[in-house]
Amino acid sequence: MKDIYELLNDVNIDESEMDEYEVNNIGVSSIEKLRIKKTLRNAIKKNKPGHKKAIIAAGLFFAMIGCAGTIGIANPTYATDIPIVGDIFRFLDNDRTGVYDKYKENANEINVTKESNGNSITIKDAIFDGRTLTYTYEIKSNKDLGKNPSFGGDGIEIEDYRGGLTGSAGAQRVNKNTYVGQDTYTIDEQREKINFQLKIKKISDGSNGEVKEANEATGNWKFKISLPALKSTKQAVNKGIEKEGIKINIDSISKTTATFSINFSQSITKEEKEKWFDVSTKLEVRDNLGNVYKGEDNGASGYKTTLNFRETFGKLDDKAQQLIITPKIHMSNTGGGVETDKDGKETEIKAKTDKNHLEKGDIILDNIVVNLDK
Repeated sequence: MKDIYELLNDVNIDESEMDEYEVNNIGVSSIEKLRIKKTLRNAIKKNKPGHKKAIIAAGLFFAMIGCAGTIGIANPTYATDIPIVGDIFRFLDNDRTGVYDKYKENANEINVTKESNGNSITIKDAIFDGRTLTYTYEIKSNKDLGKNPSFGGDGIEIEDYRGGLTGSAGAQRVNKNTYVGQDTYTIDEQREKINFQLKIKKISDGSNGEVKEANEATGNWKFKISLPALKSTKQAVNKGIEKEGIKINIDSISKTTATFSINFSQSITKEEKEKWFDVSTKLEVRDNLGNVYKGEDNGASGYKTTLNFRETFGKLDDKAQQLIITPKIHMSNTGGGVETDKDGKETEIKAKTDKNHLEKGDIILDNIVVNLDK
């Protein structure tokens, strides 16, 4: 018996008759229920000649998501029950953090498939919390793409955005020549919606440091998607703690129906910075009820002595009144990279170790207690 994803993929759509694919007014059951309660209506409309959106080529899907709270055809079956993974968010997390436990039921179902040279990519679900975008996908190939393939090409393009971008990406094999994956990107500004394009030209596994041509698929897969942000509340905090020349300041906390995120900054004195090639901070977070929250690092942006971090956690307990945040700082003198100055000039930098530059070090700061708004 086919799951709902496969049934919808069987619907024939004449791509030559449209440039935009609009999905609206979709009502669904929650992830715990086993039936789809409402009907799906597809509205397909053709662009007018001479439309300025020339970037939308024939056959390129434009998935307009009307309301995050009422969209998404929930698949109630988990990966252990059927070969096709239902909740990719939780499957890939594998109970490691719990960050993604509420993603599926709050996500927008995209379910758009593009095929090129016998290889198909289906964007499954997507969720945007106002700053962090996460989407899942399924790859079906006519060849072995390795254990953990990733996309290559022009990457993601976010409409009307020129700021910093951090993220993570990757997939894993779930069956012969079948893979599921999740990509996450964080922007440095708050938005009520996000419009983005994916332009994929290659699928390959370079996790072992090299890409074998036999395990690489090339083609042309394009997606254009628009998502509203989840409804969120933001609480200003501005509480910090300092030790050994390093200061961590909790700037704000943002809450949605699926997650909460902590925005914080790390400042380090010039003298301390000269001792270390890399200084990064992870937060240990619990509430006054005893719940412990594991987070996902959304990356950092900044320059030299000041970095701005964002860490996302699972859904906050509604009864919690306080968060107890313990910053844990790790310093190291390993690795290398490229430093870009304010004018865009790149300089290669390498770590060094000697009597004044230890290989690594760790600092645990005192707790920062935040009283939560209700």
